[in-house]
Amino acid sequence: MYDQELPCLPMASRREIVEHFWGIGADANVRKKLFDDDSYFEYFEQQCRIARQHDHPENRVCTQSNIFDIVWQFKSGVDRETIKTNLSSKVDGIGENSSFAVNYAIDLTVRLWLMVHIGDVQRGITGQTALLWRGGSLKDCVAGHFQHQRILTDLVRFERVFNACNIDRVANVTIRWTPNLVDHLKFIEDGKKPILNIFHHAAFLNYHRESDFFPSGFIDETIRTLALLLPAHDSDSRKWFRKQQAKLPLDPGAVRCGQLKLEERQINHFNFWHDRLVILKQYFDDSKPRTIKQWYYDDRHRVSWFWVAILLVVCTLLFGFIQCVEGGWQIWKAYHP
Repeated sequence: MYDQELPCLPMASRREIVEHFWGIGADANVRKKLFDDDSYFEYFEQQCRIARQHDHPENRVCTQSNIFDIVWQFKSGVDRETIKTNLSSKVDGIGENSSFAVNYAIDLTVRLWLMVHIGDVQRGITGQTALLWRGGSLKDCVAGHFQHQRILTDLVRFERVFNACNIDRVANVTIRWTPNLVDHLKFIEDGKKPILNIFHHAAFLNYHRESDFFPSGFIDETIRTLALLLPAHDSDSRKWFRKQQAKLPLDPGAVRCGQLKLEERQINHFNFWHDRLVILKQYFDDSKPRTIKQWYYDDRHRVSWFWVAILLVVCTLLFGFIQCVEGGWQIWKAYHP
């Protein structure tokens, strides 16, 4: 798996990964999903290619067996220092770089298993938010970060027009698809154009659905945020997402997470992503269209647009009537000087 030079992981390697990572058997349905789920395994290969550049050229640390063993220790609640000690005892002959190689292997395994960035940003994908894991078990570290967010108390209701497609087209926000679960729904206004990060790996989330490693309800709520921002039954959202897929290898399952009912679109149904959704909704509501294209796509105030259209029609008819009267008056004056 680690030394794989093929353009994609073979099916046998994929089966081993899902079995050791999530305890999922290799029945017919799982095999079909493995064929379909290229986005996660592309991420997996990308991380392994980066790891190959940092690993010892002769005595590899980031091997398949070591990665699977580290995952087992994560599940067993072993603390980081003990994992480092256990892994160091299995690695010989890498000299002064042993500490770096062991830490890198642990951080790599977290990224592969949880899609959560841990450690120095220089060791993984740059531009991603990293969690600090200094001690204790990984589960405690993850639970400490992904907690209920209830600081903002604004009453928010998500209308049907609130989705990623309209956030892009109407509010002029750049959608950045992230492989880091920590950055999901993170909204950035530092640059000239605001950025919204969306974690799109729906298949990965489904792999973890039966796991108890993340806090209870966290995975299901994350999937519901995808259903909120990428509603499956909205044709404009599907067309927009297909255009995004033409640029990047996005998980097609992100736009197949269903569509929330009216009662499910209330902010009190979101705990872990509550505050980030409130901030995003506030920005969306406050944004004003600046171009003709943005005005065209803005359906947030349909009633107002209706009366504006009525006013325009009335004004057009009125001006037309005035011109007709004026034209008739000029003709009458021409014949009756």
